[in-house]
Amino acid sequence: MKKIFIQLQLVFIGLTAILISSCKRESLDNVLSKETYPGVTVAMTTKTEIGTGSSFTLNGLELKVPVTINFSSETTRAFTIQLQSKTDTIAQLITAGQLPVGTVPLAEGVFTLPPVVNVPIGVKSFTFEVAVSRSFLEIQYGKKIALVVKIENPSKGNSIETGKNAAILVMNTNQLIDEASVHTIYFGTGNMIFNVPSANNFSKGSEDITISVPIQLQGEPGAEFTVDAVTSPDSVTKYINNGTLPNSVLYPASNFSVINSKVRFEPNSSKATLTITTKILKLITIINKMPTIAFALKSPSKFQVAPKLHTVYLVIDQGAFRSYYDAPFLIKGAINAVSDPIYAAYYDFGGEGVAYHDDNGKSGDGNWRIPDMVDVSGDYNPRTAIGWTAANEWVTYTVYVEESGTYQMDMYFGASNSNGRYSVFMDNVDINGGIKTSQNTGAHNNQKSHLSTVTLTKGRHVFKVFFNGGDPDYRGTIFTRKS
Repeated sequence: MKKIFIQLQLVFIGLTAILISSCKRESLDNVLSKETYPGVTVAMTTKTEIGTGSSFTLNGLELKVPVTINFSSETTRAFTIQLQSKTDTIAQLITAGQLPVGTVPLAEGVFTLPPVVNVPIGVKSFTFEVAVSRSFLEIQYGKKIALVVKIENPSKGNSIETGKNAAILVMNTNQLIDEASVHTIYFGTGNMIFNVPSANNFSKGSEDITISVPIQLQGEPGAEFTVDAVTSPDSVTKYINNGTLPNSVLYPASNFSVINSKVRFEPNSSKATLTITTKILKLITIINKMPTIAFALKSPSKFQVAPKLHTVYLVIDQGAFRSYYDAPFLIKGAINAVSDPIYAAYYDFGGEGVAYHDDNGKSGDGNWRIPDMVDVSGDYNPRTAIGWTAANEWVTYTVYVEESGTYQMDMYFGASNSNGRYSVFMDNVDINGGIKTSQNTGAHNNQKSHLSTVTLTKGRHVFKVFFNGGDPDYRGTIFTRKS
């Protein structure tokens, strides 16, 4: 009987515990059902000008602009808001008069903003950041840049105030960045007219020249970037016509090659080079004018092109490139002045059919001025004489005559026979009265003077020695002004 009583007690205690628990849960549910979480209305400032007096941060890579979302009251619980950028509406806002003409939309890919913001409990506003590429700002320096940011789908029953779902952000670039710190790309030539050759701005081969045009970056360098160098023939024509480029002629694009029209700046470098090549033969077919090429800098992948020196004019002295020493041999104009020797081995550049003609293989020093076939004697150091000459072969030398007048011309030949025949021309005009005969000097390496009197005119000329017959060695020519 006692056992039954104890069991009844346990059942009673259990029922009582269940009843008490049930009452407590019912009381808590009643409290929860009566507690509410009032929502807030979300809003953005319709238009914000960012510039002098604004809050922003700027470093070498980007501009960070704080954007604030306001709430009608303190948030009662955490929730999320979705963000969306709009760049395609800028044109409509300009048309509607909400933005000034010339405002540039912020391009896709040059800015970032979070797709979602997480709003905490107990705040009346929340701020996020839009990050904008500094390079884009600099490229558009001096202009206004705009972006529209929209808020959408606030969670947990919160809503957006009518007409307050978007913010127009207008960035005044000239107020955000100091002009002196703007990165700019420009031709480092010091002048828009870039005379070639000068200042080691070229290299020369037997038949080609390579021209190097410096391009520079103002501002602290960083990651690599590129800029396009585009030919501008219309600019050349314009400046020839208005007299800015006297004695110039447009050099056709078919006559030269641009090695790197997309010029690359290496990481952490402030300098790059535009490289052009052309055949000497192409240059020297132009007579009495300077071949001229214009290049303009465009479409940098970073930064902006400087308004000054964004175009350069390559004015090429083609005669200098023909000359062995990059300048004509000087024939002195003072009376009795003896000019320096024009050594035979220092004939012009330009190759076969332009600077010389040789009708057989290369004899003598096989390493001299490869790939030219002119036969240069190895008997002299430094090299001076050419040999193994044959009928109808010839060599040319660019000269500059200081003064018109009468000159003594000393031609130095050596041969073991008297069969040597030669003619002398200036600009393909005979100046020596026809074919001359060189004497027997006993040996090819025993050159002796062969004198003539010639009349020369002031200016630049191409001096040609033509072999009409025989095989004399030719060491060079000396001119002396007589009257």
